[in-house]
This record gives sequence, structure tokens and C-alpha cells, in this order.
Amino acid sequence: MSRPIHGWPPAAADTDASARPGPPLFRDRERISAPMLGALLACALLPLLLVTLRILALADPAPPGAILIGDWLNRTLTLSWVQAGDRDVVLYILLLPLAALLTALTRLTLGIRVLGFRAILIAFGFQEIGLLPSLLLILVIAGTVVTVRPVMRRLGMPLYARVAVILCIVALTMVAGLLGGSWLGSATLWSTAFFPVVILAMLAESVADTVARENLAVAAWRTGSTILLAAVIALLGQLTPLRELVLACPELVLTQLALIVLVSEFLDLRLLEPMQTRLTEGPAGSTTRGTVVIARNRFGEPPLARRTPAAPKRYRRAGLQHVVDSLRDHGFRVRVAEGDDRLPQCLREEHRRCQARGGTPLVVLNLAGGTHGAARLAQVPVLCEMLGVPYTGPAPQAPALLDDREAHRTTLAAAGLTVPQRLTPAQAEAFLDTPGAAVTVRPRLQADHRGRTVRSRRDLQRALVEQERFGETLLEAQGEGRLVSAVLLWRHGATAPEVLPLVEGRSGAYRASRTLPPAARATAEDAAHRAAQALGCRDLARVDLHLDGKGTVTVLQVAAIELPRPRGALTCAAAAAGLSMGDLALHVVSRAVAGAGLAAAADATPRSTSPHPTKETTECATSASFVTA
Repeated sequence: MSRPIHGWPPAAADTDASARPGPPLFRDRERISAPMLGALLACALLPLLLVTLRILALADPAPPGAILIGDWLNRTLTLSWVQAGDRDVVLYILLLPLAALLTALTRLTLGIRVLGFRAILIAFGFQEIGLLPSLLLILVIAGTVVTVRPVMRRLGMPLYARVAVILCIVALTMVAGLLGGSWLGSATLWSTAFFPVVILAMLAESVADTVARENLAVAAWRTGSTILLAAVIALLGQLTPLRELVLACPELVLTQLALIVLVSEFLDLRLLEPMQTRLTEGPAGSTTRGTVVIARNRFGEPPLARRTPAAPKRYRRAGLQHVVDSLRDHGFRVRVAEGDDRLPQCLREEHRRCQARGGTPLVVLNLAGGTHGAARLAQVPVLCEMLGVPYTGPAPQAPALLDDREAHRTTLAAAGLTVPQRLTPAQAEAFLDTPGAAVTVRPRLQADHRGRTVRSRRDLQRALVEQERFGETLLEAQGEGRLVSAVLLWRHGATAPEVLPLVEGRSGAYRASRTLPPAARATAEDAAHRAAQALGCRDLARVDLHLDGKGTVTVLQVAAIELPRPRGALTCAAAAAGLSMGDLALHVVSRAVAGAGLAAAADATPRSTSPHPTKETTECATSASFVTA
């Protein structure tokens, strides 16, 4: 059922705080049909009816009908017979749904952000060694990992290596607890070695990740909330009446399952979220410039039914931490989100937080290539347009046009630009007989997939077979000459784009072009400017060009979404212009904020490259003095 988005965009009346209605007692999202709602209520009430029959069977005198059913339930559908030595393990299982229900209420109804469901695991750790030793151990481990994790990131350690290091830190801390407890005769230090290791490692990594993605105040708040929730769960788990009840009546698990679904439908109120935002991020206006949601595609979730080619893997491999760090240094709050069907919910959450901070700007930095299907480059712009959220990059029409290679070529040709000659398979075979000739085999749709350049008939046939999965294939002639890429940047406040220093290279490794004659450089920059304008690009774009010996410039491809890959065209062009990737991100974000008519509190002029340049920027700046052979 199609429904308006709750609270988005804000109505005119919402600008008056006194006119805003309070939170509803219940919020029906209308996602559960009436028959399903009836089934959920039945699942919730049936176990309660069975518990009632159990109790009546034990009463004196008991109703005749209840004796038969209740007595059978008390004899067969029970776990009270479990031996004392095994009861703790069984109780962990039976109390898990209750702990999950409490976590859902904390996050959805109260709106208190915690570190996922780690509170349940921590509660089990509390039950193992007690509250005080657990808190001491968590404090030491979390503090150590928060200190060490930035060093691991600067070293470029992948996730599995970082987690392995964290496990080693946890082991060393526990060994130190054993030795210290033995030397000092401290039972508290000694008991820390018996806290579950994996739970500690997961908690420490989550705390460090929150510090990196948000800030120390947010991480401290979420960690404290998680520990408090874990203490409540652990306390409930120690109540003897509750333990006996779940053992005697295991059917109550079904009630808790139904309640979790009903909470998500009717009690998703997030009552304390505005207060939490003020506590962790300061009062309205103190968060300076606003929130930037970086949309990317990292995980590549498969489609529900029809299989279509996915986005290229380079979208998943791009490193964005230096962009995130730079935007935060310039006063923005940054969140990285998946550019798929989860993005609208993320934007709703961030919109609520911006409203709680007094209506600070919310902007999407679009670095997503889409998930699957036709015109996937336009998926994130379409979602942003639908929700009314400002975003960087071109409007949906341009990415959809860029996704169709034939429409791409036709538009450029209509603008008076030279495009590669299109060939039939027979013409391509004849063309390859020419010395030095090459043919590029590209898919017509999903044009951001790299084409394959072939120089023989045998390689041509192989390339055609490889490209069959994309559907229609285009063959384009490629003569001898230089391959040059131009990066265009629309600076904040400027009416026309700036062409950054041209770069050239092959196999994805680019270097600044230093030997291009001034006339050829000017012609290439003019062609790049006209191509980007013809295809509706804005904010940032890359134009690939071919320059032959006669001075002809052929536009090979225009990319409206460019990723900050190591030694890629964007990174190297920015380095040659004296800009960091964070500077580029700041330019396009500030322009998007201003273009939406929103007020940015800080100066839009970016600072110079950070004193600790990224590995990618350093490599490209070093290679800028060399010329591609």
C-alpha cells in the first residue's frame, strides 16, 4: 500500500514548534493486513490461555475441563524436568526472546540507540563473572581498542586482520587479569579471565567503529545504554519466579515473538530520540553545518526475483574514510549508508535528527552505482527526489541517459562532438585487419561496466561471448592516439565547471599529463566541458577522451559518478590541482546545500589537504611528475 512518508517533507505548519502535535500513542504503519494481525494476536494470546489452564489445573478445586488440559500441559509441555547442571544453558535459550523483546522496546519505542543486540551477549557475560569485574574489563578493552583501531586503519589493515588484532588484545588483557589477580590476590582481577572472549571482541570492535563513524560522545552514550540494558536483562535472568515460569511454560516464546512484530508495527515511537540527539551532539546549532549521508553500494544484495547484472565491483572497493574524516573536520556530521532500498529509512532517521537539532541541512553525497537492473545509476537520485532530500550529482534524467550507451552517443553527436564510429561484427573484423587498429566491445546498457579493447579477431569473438550477459553489445572503432581523462568540478558559487589538470593512463593507473601541447589541451578541455554540459552533469564528472595525431578529440565516455580509487583519474587530477578528496567532497556538498536553498553555517572554502595525507593522494601526487609512455 502506498503511503506518505511520516514527517517528510515537513509541512508549513511544522515550522511552528507550538503547533506540532505530540507523539502518537500508537503508530499504525499499515504494513500488516487484517488477517495477519489476527494471526499475530492469536499467537500472542494462545500461550497466555495455556498458562491460565496450567494454573487452573493446580487450583483447589479445579474446574473439570481445565484439569484434563492443564494437567496434560504440566506433564508434557514443560522443561522443568531439566537437571540443575543443565538448566543455565536451557535458560539462556528460553530467556533470549525476552531479551530480544526488551532490546526492540528500547530501540524502537524509547528511541535509545544501543550497539545492536550485543546487550544480550553482555548480559550473559554479567551472569558469568558478575557486574563489577565485567564493567572493569569492558572499560579496559574498549579504551585500548579505540586507541589502537585508528592506527590499524592507517596501516590499511583489512577487517579480518583488525578483528584478529582485537582478539589478541582481548586475550592479552585477560592474561594480565590472571597474572594480576594471582600476584595481588584479587578475586575481581582473576575473574575477568572468565568473561566470554568473543563477546568482548565484538563489543570492542563495535565501540571503535562507532567512534570512527560518529564521535566519542555518541560511542560513549551507546556503550553506556548497551551496558545498562545488559544489566537489566541480567537482573531479570536472575529472578527465580521468572526462571521457573519460562521453564514450566516454554510456549511463552511464541507470545514474545508476536509482541516483537507488534512493537515494530504500533510502538515504533522513538520517544527519547530528540533528547538523545541533544545529549550526544549538543544543542541546536552546535553541530555547525549539517548532516551528510554518503550513499554507496558495498554489499551488492541480490534482487528478489529476476537476475540482472550487478554494478561493477569497484563501487564496493572504494575507500571513503578520508572523505568522511575531511567532512567531519569541516563541521559536518557524516553517515555512510547503502544506496539500496534501505536508504529511505536511513534518510527518515537522519531527517528526524536534523529536525531535533533545529532544522540543520541534510544532504546526500551520491557515490552509489545502484544495485541491479536498467538505469541503476539513477536509483539513488530517484529516491532522493521522491523524499525531497538534496543530493550531489546530476538529476535522475542524466544518469539514466548515461546508462544507455547509444543514447549517450546520440546526445554527444547532436551537440557537435565527435564520438567513436560504431561497427557491426563484420565491420569490426575488417577494421582489425588495419595495422594499429583496435575495437572496444561495450554493453549498450549499464555503460559504467568497462568495455574490453581487442586487437585481433580471436579476441573479438571472446569479448562478444563475455559481453552476452549484458544483452545488446556495441562495437566501437579505436584508432591510434592518446587516452586522456578530464575531471570537471563545479565549485561552490561558480556558474561554470572548472576542468582540473588532465590525466592519462592505462589499466586504471593514471598520472598527470605533462607533455600535451597547449592547443591540444585547450581543445580537450573544451570538448570535456561541452560533453558534460550536453549530458546534464553537475557537481563532479569525468570525461574520457581520445586524441589522435591530427588534433581530433573523440569523446569516449562521460561518468557522472566517480569514485576515489587509489591512483584513479579523480584522485590524481585532484592531487595535480592541489586538492584532497575531502576538498572535492566539501565543494560538491556545499554546492548541494546552497542549491537547495539551505543555510550552511561554515565557510564553504575548503582547507588544504590534511597534514596526514591519504595513501591514495600521496601516490598520485608523487606520480604526477611522470609522464605515461
